[in-house]
Amino acid sequence: MKKKHPEHVNLERWLVSYADFITLLFAFFVVMYSIANQDKAKIKQITESIEKSFIGASGKLDLGTGQKVNVMTETLTPFGRVFDMPAGRTNAETVKTPELNKIAERIEESIAYQLQTTDLKDTLQMVYDERGLVLRFSANKLFKPGEEGVQTEYLSFLDKVGSIIAASDRLIRIEGHTDSMPPPKDSRFPTNWELSTGRAAWIVRYMKAKFKMPTQRLSAAGYADGFPIASNETEEGRAKNRRVEIVVTNIRTRFR
Repeated sequence: MKKKHPEHVNLERWLVSYADFITLLFAFFVVMYSIANQDKAKIKQITESIEKSFIGASGKLDLGTGQKVNVMTETLTPFGRVFDMPAGRTNAETVKTPELNKIAERIEESIAYQLQTTDLKDTLQMVYDERGLVLRFSANKLFKPGEEGVQTEYLSFLDKVGSIIAASDRLIRIEGHTDSMPPPKDSRFPTNWELSTGRAAWIVRYMKAKFKMPTQRLSAAGYADGFPIASNETEEGRAKNRRVEIVVTNIRTRFR
């Protein structure tokens, strides 16, 4: 009788199970990818439907000035998101940096009453851009034409803002801007370069003296009419361009 040869153990049977596993895994990811794309398509359809329902087939809202914007998308000005300071708190979108957002909220709370009882409503705007939190002061009330010093009656307004930003841990930059018109003939500044820089430097000196801020935290810059935010062809536009911006930068400092 012939001896039976012992059966060899098949050491490659695991490949069958492994191949099945890979196939199922591939099918799983295909299904997930298909679902994700389907959701995107549905979201797009819903968004388009809402746009047409509220603002017509064009998807744009007429602002009454001939300019149309898409209210379903985020819009920014060339100089960042700007919102006016009302008599009280704003409903503006919060800035992405929590620390700067807290500074903005404290400023709003501090000056809310003053905005209600004085003529300062149009004096301050806040802007968020790549520089950080920008406090934009209109120069039309803070300064006399051709002069660099803040008028006495507005110092308390500047003090409230200064006390808050002085307590922060950010570098502060003061930037002066003018319109395209030359300074008045009786001004001691021959050009807008000197005038815009002088106003920025005056506020830097005031901040340092009033709030004992370290020199390393403060800087001043004058841009004359180099960075307008409105047209210099009209008086209204020139009034907007005459401004001083206190920039609470994104840069932290160890100097307190």
